[in-house]
Amino acid sequence: MKSSEQEQAFLDEVYRKARLLEYDKREAAKVLRNRKILARQKMVKFTYVIVSTVVLALIIRLGGIEQGLRLCLSLLLIAAGIAVESMELSRSTEIED
Repeated sequence: MKSSEQEQAFLDEVYRKARLLEYDKREAAKVLRNRKILARQKMVKFTYVIVSTVVLALIIRLGGIEQGLRLCLSLLLIAAGIAVESMELSRSTEIED
């Protein structure tokens, strides 16, 4: 009787470890997927920043924009950056909940 209880306890432990390994495997896959998504999002943001900077530089260079308009455009870009940052923070808190 004692032998079968030990065998059952051993099997239970093996199954527990197998479930734990399977859980770790799923979590590692999630982490990899999330890293890819974050990398893609960073590249998109970086591209937006570069494109908007180049466009503004061309407008300033070719159009001779006055200093007041430059200030307004700069403030607009800063406000857009803050808005994007706040949206990301609110989205990240929603995901954690």
